[in-house]
This record gives sequence, C-alpha cells and structure tokens, in this order.
Amino acid sequence: MHARVRRGAWLAALIAGFGFGTAGSSAATPGMHHALRAATAPRAELTAAKRIVLPGGAVIERFQQRVGRTPVLGAEAITNQAPGGSPRILTDTTRPTIQVPGSARISRGRAIAVAKSSVGVQGLRAPASATLGIQPGDGGTLVWRVQVPAAHPLGDFEVLVDAGNGSVVARDDLLRNFHTGRAKLYRVNPVVQNRGARHLWNIQGDRDTPLLRKLRRRVKLPNLDDGQHCLAGRWVRALRGHNQKETCKPNLDWSRITRSDRRFEPLEVYFQINRAQRYIQSLGFSDSNPTPNGIADRVQRAVADAYRLDNSAYSPFTQTITYGRGGVDDAEDGDVILHEYGHAMQDSESSAFGHSSRYGPAAVAEGSSDYWAAVMSWRSPHTANEDDVCIFDWDAIRYGRFFPRVPPEKSGRRCGRRTDVNRTLDEATARCPRVPFGGRYAPDPHCVGEVWSTGLWNIRRSLASEGRARARDMDQIYLASQFMYTGKETLKDAANALLCADEDLHPKGRPGDCRGEHYAVIHREMTRRGILH
Repeated sequence: MHARVRRGAWLAALIAGFGFGTAGSSAATPGMHHALRAATAPRAELTAAKRIVLPGGAVIERFQQRVGRTPVLGAEAITNQAPGGSPRILTDTTRPTIQVPGSARISRGRAIAVAKSSVGVQGLRAPASATLGIQPGDGGTLVWRVQVPAAHPLGDFEVLVDAGNGSVVARDDLLRNFHTGRAKLYRVNPVVQNRGARHLWNIQGDRDTPLLRKLRRRVKLPNLDDGQHCLAGRWVRALRGHNQKETCKPNLDWSRITRSDRRFEPLEVYFQINRAQRYIQSLGFSDSNPTPNGIADRVQRAVADAYRLDNSAYSPFTQTITYGRGGVDDAEDGDVILHEYGHAMQDSESSAFGHSSRYGPAAVAEGSSDYWAAVMSWRSPHTANEDDVCIFDWDAIRYGRFFPRVPPEKSGRRCGRRTDVNRTLDEATARCPRVPFGGRYAPDPHCVGEVWSTGLWNIRRSLASEGRARARDMDQIYLASQFMYTGKETLKDAANALLCADEDLHPKGRPGDCRGEHYAVIHREMTRRGILH
C-alpha cells in the first residue's frame, strides 16, 4: 500500500464549501478625487473595492457606495484611466440621500431561515450566508442579503430579508437561465421497467414493439441552455452518430420519439447524465461552492450511436464519452450510460488515476463505475435490488449470463456484470478469465472489479437499512474517497481511501486515524471481500 498524506478535515471543508477572498484597493489620488465628484453619491460614501490593471497599463477601479459602513446594494461607481490620462467615471449606479441605517432587529440566523423557507429549500450544496446591506429607495431599507446555494430546488438564490420586520423584500435565482424539455424514455432500461426480460428476448435492432413503447415513462429534461433548442445544457451536450449531429426541437418536446428513432438515444444520454450530476451536486460537490470541489462539473460531451461496435468508452484525452450501437444500442441502457459517466467522474477527481494504464486502477475504475450505475438505478422510482445489482441487463440481453427470477420481479434476466458476487479478491484473481493487459495475460479487470463493486454495494445496503439518508452518506463517502486515488491505486488502497474519507466526513475518535463513524461497517465488508486484512 502506498502512503497516504492525511488531510485532516480537508474533505469536510471541501464539502462544507468554506472559502475566503479579499478585494484589492488603492489610495485615491487627487485625480481620482476629482473624478469621483461626478458620482451621484457623496464622495465620502465611496470606498475603493477593486483595482484592475489591464495589459498596456490602463486602470479600471470600482468604488462601492457605503453608508455608515453598510454597502448600498447595486450602488457603485466605475472609473477608467488610460495610460498617461486622468481617471473618469464610466458607470455610476450610486444613489443620493441614503439615510444611515439603524441596528438590525432580525438576527442573521432568523434571516437565513426566512430566506430558505421562501425558496422552499430541501437541500443545500453549501452553507447559506447573510450580510447586511441597504436596499435603495425611500431613503434606503436595511436588509439581510441572504445567499442560498440550493440543491433542491437547484439554484443560487439571493433573498433580501427586511432586517427590521423579517419580510422578504426581493428574491432572485442567479444561476444561468435554463429551460426544461420533455420526453418519454426508460428511467433505467426496458428490462427494469418490465420487472424482468420476459417478452423482450427477441427484440431485433431498433424495432419498436407495443411493449417497448409502453415501457417508456414521462420525464423532464431540465437545465437546457437558454436561447437554443437542442440537447445542450448545463452539464451535458448529447450528440448522435459518427457525424455528431445535434438533436433539436423548437418546443423542446420529444415525447413522441421512440427507440426506432435515432434521436431516442441522445435523449436518454442527456436524461441520465443530467440526473447523475444533479445528485452529485446535492451531495455537496460543486464548482459553484466558495471552495470549488465539483466532480465532472462541466458540460460533458457524449455521443450516442457513435460507431457500430458493441462497446462504449470515456476518453480522458478528449473528455468525451462515446456509445456504440452494436447489438442493443448502448445508449438505450441507463447502466451503460452511467457506467461510462462514472469514468468521467473518476478522471475529474484524479487525473493520475483517470489516465493510468496500470492494472490496479483499471480494476478499481470498472468496479466503481458499476457501483455508480447501481446507485443511480436505486434512485429511480420503483426499482428492486435485483434491478440495481444486475448491471447492463438491457445491453446484455443477448450475451449476458442468465439469472432466474428473484421476487418481486416477474421474470429472470441476463446480466453483463453484478454488484453482489460472492467472491473474495483471491478467488476472483484465480477464477476470472485471463485477458491481454499491458503486454501480458491477467485476470479480467472487469471481473475483478465486481469484488470491489460488491463491497461498496454491501456497505451501502447496510447503511441504507438505517434510512435513505445513510445511503446518501455512503455515496458521499465514495465520491470523496476518489479525490485520494493515484495512478497506482489498488483495491486495498481504495478501501483505505474509503476509510479515510469516512473519517473526514464523519469524524469519530482520534483525528487522523481513518476510523470514522462507519469504520466498523466498511472495514468488516472489505475484510470479508479479502481486500483488507
């Protein structure tokens, strides 16, 4: 095992999103004093906030209006000074006759509670914050300016709460303006929707059947970019075919599209990746946090039906996911879509791990991505454990190993892999088929990865037995641990990273000993798998 550098509460601080910053300032020159006389507000109320020197020497300065040391919201003067010239005001939004505010009668905590209630917040991506300001108009009103980085509903809400009586003065969402599309898709895949593979065995190509049309569900496609009508949004750009065509509709309503239409697969890709990233954000991982800690928090380029092969892949060089259309189209199966997105997430958290060509990282990566597919299946409505642990049950309907019916399912199914295998690491190493890897033959890393995914899934099920919130705890621990991965990761290293992430997020006992709140559950399962001893 390679040595790990302990970071104390590093991950906890990341997820809490704490950060700080300072604005630059400069002493006002006689020329600046003269320029600021042109502002609407009295010169004494203007405080230097930021100074920017452009290439070539020009200087732009921002001055915030403050009355009694309290900022007037939206009130600033911006000056420009060309090289060798005198400063002059470019923009002035300051206000005259703002009265000195009294003391706040409403506490900061109360203001935050009022703001969260007004938004209907059910979860945060980072802690809410509040500072005092003056809302212009009628001499000015002292308000709490509350910033709420909400996960549910998703938004960066700025709420102004009257500091005198606690009423909401104004509320805005500062996230980009997005639109929501509509479609009828498979929430996971047809086998899951059908509670088994009965009547699905003989599906040919992209042919529609009454059953396959019936198994679709109405879904929303949120976070589509404003000003356009294609599958391009905050976190996903879904394309199709080797020419990477856009999928567009002016009214953003694709509800009539079925699997026989080539547009169906990119719709499925957009739906699956977008909902995965929304869940990641809800767990506290976002580049919008004061201390950015996002996981693949970018526009993921993904191409459905990219080639005829029955294979899909994430490229760490281009950060693009491609889905094949051999056999069952890969992009019709949510497990395949999210497995590959799992690789994008790993690369985002540790590029050394994502770019590694070594065997250990390959086995960890495959098992981790299978686990992520199972997690997102679990989060879909009305799924059972067999739906979750059987990975690629639609894509593998021709090639997978058959597993008989497990109640409450209606029939058996084939699985490409599973996250509930009854093998230890030593047993998998001995029994998994040997495949070419790095110039030699080695146990298939996908097969060995099942030991890792099973360990993760068993830990999650154990915690979930205490409530759904505990399942979220496990997903947060799992995602946090991947920040510690290296280019030489082994399953043992990954298990230790899991323990350290648990201690970072759920500290208990002596700091730095990687024995957090869930140590016993994690260590016991990883020992049972033969990963830890």
